[in-house]
Parts: sequence; C-alpha cells; structure tokens
Amino acid sequence: MKVKIRYVLIPLTIITLAILSATPILAQGQPITASVDRTRLTTDDTLVLTVSVNADTPSPPNPSLPALNGFAVVGSSSSSQISIINGTMSAQVIYSYRLQPFEAGNLTIEPVSVILNGQTYNTQPITIQVTQGTGMPTSGAAPSAPAPLTQQPAAPTSTQFAGQETFVEAEVDNANPYLGEQVTYTFRFYQAADDVFSSFFDQPQFEPPAFKGFWTENQPDQNQYRVQYGGRLYNVTELRTVLFPTVAGPITIEPAMLTVSGSFFSRGGRFQTQPVSLDVKQLPANAPASFSGAVGQYQIQATVDTTQSKVNEPITWQVTLSGQGNLNTVADPNWPDIDNWRSFESQATINTQMQNGTMVGTRTYERLLVPQAEGEYTVPGLEYTYFDPTTGQYQTISTQAVPISIAPGNGTITQSYVPVANPEQENVEQVATDIRHLKPAPDRLNAVDGPITESPLYWLAWGIPLMGLVGNFVWQRRQQFWQNNTDLARSSKAHKKAKQALAQVSRQSDGVYSAAAQILNTYLADKLNQPVVGLTQPALAQLLAQNGLNPDLIERVKVCLMDAELGHYSPDAGHPDHAKNLLKEIDALIKDLEKAL
Repeated sequence: MKVKIRYVLIPLTIITLAILSATPILAQGQPITASVDRTRLTTDDTLVLTVSVNADTPSPPNPSLPALNGFAVVGSSSSSQISIINGTMSAQVIYSYRLQPFEAGNLTIEPVSVILNGQTYNTQPITIQVTQGTGMPTSGAAPSAPAPLTQQPAAPTSTQFAGQETFVEAEVDNANPYLGEQVTYTFRFYQAADDVFSSFFDQPQFEPPAFKGFWTENQPDQNQYRVQYGGRLYNVTELRTVLFPTVAGPITIEPAMLTVSGSFFSRGGRFQTQPVSLDVKQLPANAPASFSGAVGQYQIQATVDTTQSKVNEPITWQVTLSGQGNLNTVADPNWPDIDNWRSFESQATINTQMQNGTMVGTRTYERLLVPQAEGEYTVPGLEYTYFDPTTGQYQTISTQAVPISIAPGNGTITQSYVPVANPEQENVEQVATDIRHLKPAPDRLNAVDGPITESPLYWLAWGIPLMGLVGNFVWQRRQQFWQNNTDLARSSKAHKKAKQALAQVSRQSDGVYSAAAQILNTYLADKLNQPVVGLTQPALAQLLAQNGLNPDLIERVKVCLMDAELGHYSPDAGHPDHAKNLLKEIDALIKDLEKAL
C-alpha cells in the first residue's frame, strides 16, 4: 500500500512544483500613471483624473492621493482587469476621480503614489489652468459636493439581489417622458469582486430588448466601475441605449438577456432583467402652426456664400439646425419661395454624438439658389418651432434675412451643383464571442488489480492536471484570437444572429417594421464592418457596389428598407400581411447576401 501511495504522490508533487514555479513577474514599465482629460477649464466645469495601477497581484494596493488643493472630489469609480498569459498573472486597476475646482489660477495635482513590493512609485505632477466661471463664488470657499453621478450608482435599484454573486438589472432615467423626448435605458451586469472565478468568464453575449415603440440609438462605450452592496464588492459593467418614444401612452420594455457561456474553470448562465414600464405623455395641444414634431432644444443659423452675384450664377444658402434631440428624424424647415429665383434641394448632412449622456449634434442643409433676374433681393429668414420638454412649452426660433444684390449676367449658369451625401455615423456594437472549451472528464473509471502503473487512477492523476493546463492555454489563446479578430467574429455570426432575430420578430404583433429595418441594417453593418444606419440610399448603394454586390441585390436592399420605413411611420397602411411578407423577403434577401458577401 505504501508503494501505491508513493506512485501517486510522485506525479502529483511534480505537477504541483511545475505550477508553483510559474511565478508571476511585475508588469514592465511604470506601475502607476496619472492623466487628466483636460488641462484648461473654469470653476463651473469638472475634470476627470485617471490613475492606473499595474501589478503582479490580483489585488493591487490602492493609490494614495495628494491633498488636491483647490479641488473638490465630486465623484469616483474604479475598474479592474486580471489576465493570465503563459502562466503569468498581471492586474490593472483604473481609478477615476471627478474633480471640480473652487478657485481660479494655475493649480497643481501633486504626484499620486502607490507602494508595491516595499517600493514607493510616484506619478508626475499635473498643472491645471483654471479660470473663473460665472456660476461659482469668487471666494476661496469650496463648493458643496453635487449629487452622485448617475452613471455611478451607489447600489442596485432593487434589494432582491443581495448576496448573489452574479445578476443583472435594467432601468430608465425617466419613466414619464414626453413623446419624442430622450430616455436613457441602462443595463447593468454585476459580478462579485470576491468571486475568484469571475475573471474566467467567457465574453458575455448581450441580447437587448426590441424597444418596440421607440427610436433607438446605441452608446458605443461601456462604463465599468465598482459598488459596495449587501456587504459585498461588485464589478459592474454598464451598457446604455438612448431611446426616443414614438407612441404615447403606457409602454413596456421587454426583458434584456445576458448569456455567459463560462469557461474551463467556471459555469456560465443566462440572466434576464425585469420588464421596464413607461407612461409616455402626449405633447400639449396648443402647438403653433409651424410645429412639425421636433422635440428637444435647438438653435438655427443661416448663411450665404456671397451677397453679390449675377443672373444665373448660383448662391449657396447653408442652414444649420443644432442642439439636443433626435436630429436623425426632425422635420426640415419650411423652405420659402423667392420670386425670380430657382432653388435646388440637397440631402441634409447629419452629425450626432453623445455628450454627457445626451444626444447632441447638427443637421446641415445646403440649398442652391439661382437668380433669374437682376435687382435687389432678400433671402427671407426661416422660422423653426420645437417643443422643449424641460419647460413643457413650444419655442419658435428664426434666422436673419439676408439682402442680396444681383447684377446682369450672360444668361447661362456658370457652375453646376451635385448634392453629395456625407452623413456621419457613430453606432458601435459589441459582438460576443462563442468559445468551445475542452472538458477532459472520462465517462467512467475502472479499477483493476495489478501494479499501480496499470491502474487508470494512476494515469488520471497525471492526466487531469496536464489536460487542465493545456485546456486553459488553448482557451486563453482562442479567446485572444477572437479579441484580436473581432471583425472576423462579427462577420461570421451575422447570418445566425439575423435568423434568430427574424424568428423572434415574427412572433410579435407590433413594432415589426422598425425591428425588420434594424435587423437588416445590423446584418449589413456586421458583414461590411461599418455602420450603415443613417446612410442615404445613394450612399448605401455605392457602399454595397464597392463590396461587389450586383444591382439586383442592391435594389432589393433599398426596397426592403423603404418598405420598413413606410410601415414604421404608417403602421396602419397596407395589407395586414404586409409585415409578415416583409420579414420573409428580408430572410430570403439575407440568404442571398450571405452568398454574395
């Protein structure tokens, strides 16, 4: 019996020594760095100080902040990442501090320090130039700290998850918005920071709701931080979607789903949020006659490229609508008719971005005006009416009229004009990977008599640790491959994802048109590796032609998107089976596109 134990202990001892010999080493380079997102601001503004700590331990020590003279800390968050490469563990923890200055001048953020392995490391000092703002006191008294930042909640919104290691939740920032007012839908994924296997999760696959009754705009960035809740520390991953209600009345956002496939060391799971209910208010009935549906806060400007021209020599009239709101769907201004002038329209150029969680941007028009007779003329001012949800009132804005002098010409148009579409895009989807892992578990073990070296248990003692190391190495390499080839992963899964989405939408009774357009646009974006939402039809056709599609397929794509858009804005129009036929046509179209692309 002693001999058998010795034969078992020898291989286990060797394996254990081999694992322990893989000692992690400190990440190369400076283990702590500090940076700010701006070096010039006023006392009305805030800046973000980012401190990054890199170490060879899964729990690096917290950095020590200096006195921060002249600044008040109004918010903070942290995120961490642990990686194991070829047996070497490294960790990076990023701390973010939102600072608000309460005095003007050249302020200095002194070095931030951290102690690693008994040695102190310091960052470089950072100089900030602060000017006096308009809303802060000029005395040296520090301002009172504002409310906590909404993107960094203190705890989950529900107490039902207390003590759980992993859970998800969803909420909106405004459950009673006006029709067309921006609403932010936030999805959060919580993982207990003390769960040693949480870092071995495969990349989760997020399935957002269909958002029936909303125009949607995804925010590309993820927000990651830590919160203390129920006596445990959680790592939180946050995704946000900007919504604009398109129907009034009660609306329910269906549950969002998150699938975690797990890894060699941990089990995954499928998590589901609770539905989110909203009650969308109808706009007030006292709308001016010039109101055409714009909701938000806007400004309008108009300029001409010259105020002196000749007959038949074109003048470019540029009109820019800017501000906060859904600039993708707002109506165009009411263009006036000018006697003795011809006008030529062009596609609007839209440029939007997210700023502090709010969609802002510009919508620019360039109209060509061609005078037909000499004389003194005036390009009239434009009026534009919108509904401001913050005040609950309609507002009318206008541009200045522009006088123009036209001299006699030679009777011919001296320059031509061809509208050029140049829309800006910002949608980023996150694509989850799907990795199969080795599971070296034998079905049964048979004990046999004889020498210990002939026993399966003996070889199992050798095989399981080795196969575990091999499996972990393969998993790490494959995960790294998909992370380095996200475009390939995205394209390869586009067809499968589209089929699943079509099957789900086919069971819906409403919101089919908007979902159908989103499915087709998402498929094209995945295959072409660039967003296509917002492209004009000529620009989309040109993009598809550049990728080798024949004209028939391009025309089918245009027809499907046009049918979906018409059905989205006129859901009661057409035959009752039109939506179902549209889904079938998109399904057949995607199959043909899969062959061509």
